[in-house]
Amino acid sequence: MPYMFVFISIFILYTIVILMPKRLSRGEMYYTSIFAILLNVFVDIYLDLKLDLYGYFHKGVDYQMVIVLIGIFPPISMIYLNGFPYDGKPFTKISYIFIWTIISIIYDFCSVKSGLLYYRKWSLFYSALCYPFSLTFAYFNLRLIRWLARNDGMWKRKYD
Repeated sequence: MPYMFVFISIFILYTIVILMPKRLSRGEMYYTSIFAILLNVFVDIYLDLKLDLYGYFHKGVDYQMVIVLIGIFPPISMIYLNGFPYDGKPFTKISYIFIWTIISIIYDFCSVKSGLLYYRKWSLFYSALCYPFSLTFAYFNLRLIRWLARNDGMWKRKYD
């Protein structure tokens, strides 16, 4: 059942990415996807493999996690950042992060029920505490990418 959940998730998420009106450039989508994968790898190495708080599919390292890393985290990042209210007031931004925290918790719950994700010493409560920080971190990462694109001369050079 976890594989069915994973593949349905991937299909739905990438369909949304393809059909959504794009507010991010292709470069921004690429860079934020790489960031989402790397952030998740670093967090999972520590919380999953080192502390054994939770895991995907089976205990330990498994190749199926690559499917989740590439198939689920990049489109979620693209959808989240594409819809972010960049010009909104602080309350609007906080509300958006709160809504995405709820969405993420619901997805975690479904992931646990499907067998994709298992908890050992972790709970949805801990996820609820962590998601606002990781979502805010993703937002500031995109701001850094945009700042670098505007201000860093290296990005403006033409390479042969």
